[in-house]
Amino acid sequence: MEFLPVLYAVILVVLTVVLTVVGVYLVLVLMEARRTLLKVNTTLDVAEAKLNAITQPLQRLGGMATGLTTGMKVFETFVTWLQRTKDRE
Repeated sequence: MEFLPVLYAVILVVLTVVLTVVGVYLVLVLMEARRTLLKVNTTLDVAEAKLNAITQPLQRLGGMATGLTTGMKVFETFVTWLQRTKDRE
């Protein structure tokens, strides 16, 4: 029997085993990466919910301040109108 075909067969078997092991390891790494990304996504969802819970009252406070400012301007306009009406009499 010749040496070269036997060597090719051995190399082919070893290469097949190595590539199979690398493929299985790659699948395991990708599964772990998927689990990690799911945990990160869950953490970011929780953080976003907490941040929204904190910012909503501050936004309402800003809206209330804007409403108060508008009310004060209306009141000043009304007082100015009363003064002009009083001065005319």
